[in-house]
Amino acid sequence: MSEEKRTAAVITRLERQKKNKHRINVYLDGEYAFAIHEDVLVKYRLNKGCKLDEADMKELLDAEEKNRAVQYALRYISHRPRTVEEVRRYLLDTGFPASVADETVSGFIKRKYLDDRAYARQWVEERLRLKPRGRHLLRQELQARGIDGEDVEAALAQVEQEDEEAACLSIARKKYGQKRFGSFQEMRNKIGPFLQRKGFPHEIIKKTLETLKNESINQEM
Repeated sequence: MSEEKRTAAVITRLERQKKNKHRINVYLDGEYAFAIHEDVLVKYRLNKGCKLDEADMKELLDAEEKNRAVQYALRYISHRPRTVEEVRRYLLDTGFPASVADETVSGFIKRKYLDDRAYARQWVEERLRLKPRGRHLLRQELQARGIDGEDVEAALAQVEQEDEEAACLSIARKKYGQKRFGSFQEMRNKIGPFLQRKGFPHEIIKKTLETLKNESINQEM
């Protein structure tokens, strides 16, 4: 046994915290030393009488930091689906080092807690159903959330042109359905830019405007 091991501190008490039952206060040689999550305690099989040298304590505290990042990330993704980059940014903003954030994210990907391709697919489906958007804007929204280009295009590939046309017409009717225009040009100048901002391509906007024009004519007959 090395001199360092012979002078190692001894765990004299393990105390579960009152406000957080999952965290354990560790006392060395009769004095409070640090707190760790119960998962770390179990992993390293710590109990009263165990000896810890400086290297042991560093390993424990590193493990505690990684476990803490996992707990933070789990709470973060429990509210709603998140992308890989969103979780990574959250951990960095919370104060975890990049190495811990990257390791946490990698573990979540392996456990299928994070799946950017599935996230992108669900995002597109819900947007088209609840808040219609065109492909261009959907692409921008996904890219802003850190989704890889290949996963973005895979999600957009599921959008049929008919679905995009229906979404464009739906949002135009919702916004301007009750408005009466003096001319087709006035309608085009008002509705066209609005649909462009929603990410719809020119050909679909043109078709939508023609449909609205025909509906307007029929209402007047």
